[in-house]
Amino acid sequence: MRKILFYMCCLMPVLGYTQSLSVEQLWAEMTKGNAYQQKQIEKSIKNEDLQELRSNRIPVFYLDANLQRNLIIPTTPVPAIAFDPTAADGAIIPLKFATKWSSKVGVQMEWDLFDPKRGIQEQQKRLDIDRASINLEKQVQEWKIDATLAYAAVVLATEQYALAVEDSISYQKILTIVKKRYDEGREGGTEYVQAQQELERRRINLYEAWSVLVDSDLELRRFVNLDSTKVLSSNMNDIGSFAHALRVNNYELETLQLDQQMNELQQRELKKGLLPTVKVNAYLGEQFYSNEFRLDRGADWFGNSFINLALRIPLSTYLSIQPSLRKSALKQQLTELQLVEEQYDDQIRGRQKAVKIEAAVKKLASYQAIEKLSIENKSIKEKEFEAGRILLVELLQSHAAFQQAKRERWQASYDLLKISLKTE
Repeated sequence: MRKILFYMCCLMPVLGYTQSLSVEQLWAEMTKGNAYQQKQIEKSIKNEDLQELRSNRIPVFYLDANLQRNLIIPTTPVPAIAFDPTAADGAIIPLKFATKWSSKVGVQMEWDLFDPKRGIQEQQKRLDIDRASINLEKQVQEWKIDATLAYAAVVLATEQYALAVEDSISYQKILTIVKKRYDEGREGGTEYVQAQQELERRRINLYEAWSVLVDSDLELRRFVNLDSTKVLSSNMNDIGSFAHALRVNNYELETLQLDQQMNELQQRELKKGLLPTVKVNAYLGEQFYSNEFRLDRGADWFGNSFINLALRIPLSTYLSIQPSLRKSALKQQLTELQLVEEQYDDQIRGRQKAVKIEAAVKKLASYQAIEKLSIENKSIKEKEFEAGRILLVELLQSHAAFQQAKRERWQASYDLLKISLKTE
């Protein structure tokens, strides 16, 4: 009896704190999870990718400055007749077209005035954001499912442990009766030994139930901090109601639909690559030339400014694009087939799930009826044993049937919950 009370006291550190935790409160803790925050950051990164691409629409301005010391001034041969009309035909004159010091300071502007791929690329970035949103929603759904199942496991493990404690206490009373009868000579030694063995088995069941409860508690701590939690306030009926209200989506379908849209954009991007691009470059500044390092001398600075309009027309792309277009078309065809297959499989899984839920509900109802009958039978056998009308073995059989009925009902409850939550 002391050992039983000891284990009941040991249960308190697991659940013995200051407040309760319902399934609804558990779901509210989802945003504090590390996995959720990772997916949220990934979505934010995709948003910033789009903003970064949009910022490329405006011209890029930057300051361009340099200072150069020519250690050896290069010499360039030029026709002598350009400077001396009387020079002989073919004569050349070596000239130096640089100074010892040169510098440049100005503002440079670059602007992609027309890029046919830009609109497609922005649409691709938006699809990346949609994909990140789907991943976030999928993470939320998976977290709720796994956390709810872990919560239910603790609820059932708590019931199992409470039953093990109750059974151990109850059997302690049975052993007292058997011992009294043995001392009075109304019970044989074999029955007394058997009764003591059964008490040890009850203690083993108690140890195992405690181990399952602690393990379930630790599993639930993967999803929520239980340091301030005293009890789990939702029972299996409450959990089932939340599970029924949870809409379980097939995000694989949504992902394939995004893949289909992305393939279409890639095909359009390839075709847009055949169009010309237009870029504008401009510069406004001054250049310094002198054999003396006198940057403060204004006479040695000369203005320099230009605007450059560059038109780029692809030529070889017309020849090399065909394999890429065929590859993109095949990818699109593959995605369409996968989407059709997934839609069909999703319908089949939905029907299978409905059948499984219906069977699980009936199974649970039957096990609940069996449990109720086993409780009545156990009560009858206990009274008959106390009156001395049946042997110990018959009483133990009724206890075993009762415990088996409890375990079957617990398992049926958990199976129904799992079927309701899972998409498979």
